[in-house]
Amino acid sequence: MKNMKLIIENFNKFLTEQENKKKLFILVGPPSVGKSHWIEKTFENKPYIISRDDIAEEVAGNYSSPDGTPWSYDDLFIPPPKGSKLGEVDENYGRVIRSPKWMRKWQPLSYSKVKRANDVIQQKFMERVRGAIPSNQDIVVDMTNMTAPARLRAMDAIKGSEQDYKKVAVVFDFEDSEEIIKRVAVKRQNDLKKQGKAKTIPPHVLDRMFKSFEEVKDSEGFDEIISVDNREALRRLVDSDEESSISDGEM
Repeated sequence: MKNMKLIIENFNKFLTEQENKKKLFILVGPPSVGKSHWIEKTFENKPYIISRDDIAEEVAGNYSSPDGTPWSYDDLFIPPPKGSKLGEVDENYGRVIRSPKWMRKWQPLSYSKVKRANDVIQQKFMERVRGAIPSNQDIVVDMTNMTAPARLRAMDAIKGSEQDYKKVAVVFDFEDSEEIIKRVAVKRQNDLKKQGKAKTIPPHVLDRMFKSFEEVKDSEGFDEIISVDNREALRRLVDSDEESSISDGEM
């Protein structure tokens, strides 16, 4: 009986320790599937968020065109037009240079000013990752994380302290709603345009992300895998927006 009591006590202690652990949430899903909305409605106390897009928006605000127009998110990813040659100069984006080795497969040339901006994004992103553990908060990696290697890199946020965190994958269902998500992306682009901003995710980029998805497995090191299904809400959002557009057109 004493042994049984000890076993129960140790088990309860283990459960308490697990419950009191800080958590690392790695969000998994394409753009426009509702990841940011999930964060807003899930946490009473704001977690430590690692988001490359947030950093990109911040960095874009530090650059501007010769006429003083601030750069948008889209400006950070502008490639030289087809037929551009090394050394040519664009007054907004700088000289045409060779792209870094890791991106030459799909984009052999880049602009010097755009590359410098992306170097700053990477530096700030790594600083953000390094600040995760010292924050002493729950951590959310708010990126697409569609592949197992991407999710493994996301684990770097707690590197060396893995045992102190409960690792949770939050997987956003998107199958059979790819076209709806594309329409949501267009809606968001239009909303941002009204605010004088620009963040474009072309349909072919979304298609590439959809195809790249790898199912999340326990073997990746997660303690829990949560499924979030926003598909019906996304469908209603798009339908209501389109109905509103039709009504406005009829007035």
